[in-house]
Amino acid sequence: MVKSAYRSLPDLMKNMKFYVFAVLFAVVAGTLMPSCKKGEDDPIISVVTRKDRFTNTWTMVKYEKNGVTQDISGATYTYSVFDNGTLTQTIEGSIFGFPTRQTKNGTWNFFNDEEDVKIIIEQDTVNYNLQRLAAKELWIRNTTDSDTFVYYFEGL
Repeated sequence: MVKSAYRSLPDLMKNMKFYVFAVLFAVVAGTLMPSCKKGEDDPIISVVTRKDRFTNTWTMVKYEKNGVTQDISGATYTYSVFDNGTLTQTIEGSIFGFPTRQTKNGTWNFFNDEEDVKIIIEQDTVNYNLQRLAAKELWIRNTTDSDTFVYYFEGL
C-alpha cells in the first residue's frame, strides 16, 4: 500500500483552524498590550487614532489646581478642535449680569510621540500632557511654575 504525501481533509481543517486561532490571538493580544496606549489613563483598546479622538468639540467640566477642584460655575469653556491642526476657543459667561462671549482661534499639534499637545492661541503657547484621550473624555495636565493644573473635558 502506498502512503499518500497529502494529508486528509479533516487534518488540513484542524491545522487551518489552529493557524486562524493563533493569528487572531496574536492580533487581540497585541491590541491589549499596555504599550499601545499613550496616555496613562487612555482606554486600553481603541480602533480610532489619537488625532481622530482629539478632533472633537470639548466642554470643560472641571479643573484642578494642585489637586484642588476650582470653581468654574458661571462660565463655559469650549474648544472645537479640527483635524487640520486648528481650533476655536469659546468662553461664555456674564459680567455684572450681562452675557459675554469671547471666541479666539488657534492651532494645535501633537509632539513627544503623541503623548503631549501644543496649543497656540493668540501668541500664547501652552504644552499639555494628554492624561486621558477617549472618544468622549479628555484630561490634560499642565505645570506652570510650581502649580499643576488638570483640565477635564467632555466631548460630543
